[in-house]
Amino acid sequence: MKVSRVIEAKNVSHVYYGWHNELQLTVEGGELKITLDESSLRAIAQVCNKKIAEQDEEKAEEAKKLAAEKEALDKELEKSTEN
Repeated sequence: MKVSRVIEAKNVSHVYYGWHNELQLTVEGGELKITLDESSLRAIAQVCNKKIAEQDEEKAEEAKKLAAEKEALDKELEKSTEN
C-alpha cells in the first residue's frame, strides 16, 4: 500500500544536505527531512536551476525595459532644457 501526504510549508529558512542523502529543510513551524537518491537529487536540482534561470531572464528583461524608459525620459528632459 502506498501512502502519500501533502505538506504545505512556507519560508524555508535553512537548507542542509547531510551525509546519509537526507535533505533537511527548516520551515515556519518545523522541519522537513527527505531521503533522496542521486537521481532524485539531480531531478530537484534541474527543476530549481531551470526556474532560477527563468526568473533571472525575466529580471534582466525588466531591467532592460526600465533602462530604455529612463533613457527616453532623459532625452526628453535634455530636449526640454535646451529650449
